[in-house]
Amino acid sequence: MNEIYTKLNYYLNEICNYLKGKDFFLLDNINNISVLNDKLNNLIYEYNLDYEVKQNHLTFLDVYNLAREIIASIDKDYLPIYDKLVTSGELDFGYEGEYGSSCFEAKITKSNTQKLINIAREFSYRDVVTLVHEFIHYISYKENNIMDYYLCEFLAIYFETYAINYLFKKGIPKEELDYLKRFRILKRDSNRLYSYEVIFLVYTTFGNLSDNSYTLLKQFYMNMTKDSFEKECKNFYKGLEVIKEEHKFELRDNPKLLGKILSEEFIAADYRYVLGTILAIYAFQYGNMKDVIYLTNHLEEFKDKSIMEACASIGVYLDDPEFNNKAMTAIDKYLSSLGVSKTR
Repeated sequence: MNEIYTKLNYYLNEICNYLKGKDFFLLDNINNISVLNDKLNNLIYEYNLDYEVKQNHLTFLDVYNLAREIIASIDKDYLPIYDKLVTSGELDFGYEGEYGSSCFEAKITKSNTQKLINIAREFSYRDVVTLVHEFIHYISYKENNIMDYYLCEFLAIYFETYAINYLFKKGIPKEELDYLKRFRILKRDSNRLYSYEVIFLVYTTFGNLSDNSYTLLKQFYMNMTKDSFEKECKNFYKGLEVIKEEHKFELRDNPKLLGKILSEEFIAADYRYVLGTILAIYAFQYGNMKDVIYLTNHLEEFKDKSIMEACASIGVYLDDPEFNNKAMTAIDKYLSSLGVSKTR
């Protein structure tokens, strides 16, 4: 294992050096995030999230206009921005797999920032929900605003959830909406985070991984077998190696990008989707949409504040001792309200 530990320590050092300038919240709260994710992982496996999705023949205009209707119901001030997306070329639909997945992208150059929304058509009402999600990314994006980095997925998933609820009220059939896709994504990301959160916790708490790391983990945090810990280290190392190989040409030209690449495609991405979904369902169940709209429109006001303060502004108190339990109750109630069956 010594060779694996040595290589993992190198990768983790690169990752943490990058995160020190980008994501102190993750570094400072990995234990709390792990505890929350473990609860989520246990809960999400109680539900059957698979079902047959029916495609339909919604046209580009159908998707565009229905998303416009939903966006107008959120904030009519968004409409002038939304209506310019097509003529400006900032919105594009892929019909034959041109885009691997739908996304919002900000292309930053020395002279300007170009914002783009690409929608990979699924030919169902899911396209409408996805367009609303990506448009919220478009609206909330603020270059060099750490709060957008932390909360962008929360905001987009919150209004995605609102869009699903809006379409339900219009009588759209569940099987044409793929209304559980977000939770299948959540299950995937929670599993990924679960597979390496212990390793990241041990490294950030006790320093370089070694044969002694397992002893410290068992003494201060949890009881797991040594074989399990070593297996997780090996799998995590293999995963990082795969990402490194996928970006080999980029890294050949600029080796200093290693920490950024490993973080953005693994650690920093997984936890923000997990936390973002949890916050979205929590706020959807317990909060007020007007507060979330205000936060979306005024992220600049929070750029020098903490994520705790930003969430508190919409009635989500991350430092509440009961937050984890309340969050799981919110998710449980939401899935139950959708009639999702349990597997156990």
